[in-house]
Amino acid sequence: MNYHNILITKIELMITNDLTIGRNDNDLIPFTNDEIHKFIEDNNDNIEECIRTMIDEYSNEIELLANPEFDWIGEYLYDLIDIKNLK
Repeated sequence: MNYHNILITKIELMITNDLTIGRNDNDLIPFTNDEIHKFIEDNNDNIEECIRTMIDEYSNEIELLANPEFDWIGEYLYDLIDIKNLK
């Protein structure tokens, strides 16, 4: 099973939701698809670091990697990228 692909898919969904619905909920203008793509591209190194860390730390807990929860991913991801303070 490719845990990297599972994690990157969920991370991209989380970031997309944060930059659209999350911003709208906070009375901010949602990002466009192009802006989201650029944000993900600009933060690729941090996203990859997050994934490597999660896989390294949980390689013996396959069930967590096979079906990761969004809040669990967020504990790692949001230490490396800051979505909350974007204007």
